[in-house]
Amino acid sequence: MIDTASLHRHALASLEAADLALARADLVVPGPYRSADVTREFIDEVIGGTMPGAQLTDFAAEEAHDGMTSRRRWRLAWNAAGRHAGLPESIFVKATPDEAYLRETLSMLHMAEHEVRFYAEVQRDVADITPRPWFGRYYPGGRFLLVTEDLEERGARPYWGKDHCSAAHARAVATALATLHARLWQSPRFERDLGWVRPRTRKFGAAWHRQSFIDARQRFLASEHAAALPQAVVETIGLWSQHSEVVYDYWDRLPATLLHGDSHLGNTYANPDGTAGLFDWQVIFRGPGLRDLGYFILSALSDADRRVQERPLFEHYCDVLETHGIRLERGKAWRDLCLLTLDSMDALMKTIVRGGYGHAASGLERSLGARVGAMADRDVAGLLRTVIAGGEL
Repeated sequence: MIDTASLHRHALASLEAADLALARADLVVPGPYRSADVTREFIDEVIGGTMPGAQLTDFAAEEAHDGMTSRRRWRLAWNAAGRHAGLPESIFVKATPDEAYLRETLSMLHMAEHEVRFYAEVQRDVADITPRPWFGRYYPGGRFLLVTEDLEERGARPYWGKDHCSAAHARAVATALATLHARLWQSPRFERDLGWVRPRTRKFGAAWHRQSFIDARQRFLASEHAAALPQAVVETIGLWSQHSEVVYDYWDRLPATLLHGDSHLGNTYANPDGTAGLFDWQVIFRGPGLRDLGYFILSALSDADRRVQERPLFEHYCDVLETHGIRLERGKAWRDLCLLTLDSMDALMKTIVRGGYGHAASGLERSLGARVGAMADRDVAGLLRTVIAGGEL
């Protein structure tokens, strides 16, 4: 098989053009993909149909929230057969967004496809830290429908980005992330059935994604949010933007596992026993596990809490990996986590300039403070220059 870098870039560029056209096209979709497609008949088929004699007697939309996707929670009522079978009394539904730019993002990055495939092909391997799926289907152009359990029905507490994160929950999330990463660390499945979980520089929509971050950095640095930043941080962001591809290549050379990809506080939950899990798996890709841990820390903790907790959380994450037989050289691993601050900063800058994607302003402000503080405390600028010069951390 011929596989060169130039051929790969050409293939991805052609795919991006097709994905963009499909996202904007008025397609006839052969199945449910909108919130309005969740009907009594649909629920009876995909959930009631799993148990003989079960029938839905009532259902109602209980909560709606729109961000990157359309999200709804439905309250369900079943006949005696359904209740006896333990069918859910509520479900959580994610569906295709109405906003064109969001649908374009889902299509270009194959986000809808990735989340549906995660629940179909990976979730069973990490069922202890993820919601149970009931239905999932994806279509061209970022269209999809996903039905999962309602975590609150099992007594779990889903977090929002604006919530306070206790030290206990942060430690539980670090455990969950290490558990996820250990189960697919350098897995041979990435060369087989999980070949679609690609590294950062070879992701679907990579060129489009890279340009979107370049644009977001420029818009952020020209905004009022950047006016109060230390000049050293502004200069580091500028240097990062000029040389980000070199750093991405460095990250792609690190030992890889399956990443959640968007492991901020608002995509985590706490179980009644204090253990934690993650939902919203549409940004998964292959890369260094420390990326998820650093991303979580900088989203969940205030800058003051970060200074106290980040090193213990890092050490705990490494300890859990070691129980699975994975040993990191901790000095280098810490420096890698520090450099990954840039990736986390990118995600926040893009979120801010795109209007927040439904996240609370207070949570975004806390995250910005933690990232700015981390860039100084962790000598991110020095690490960045080392990698640009071709050195190893």
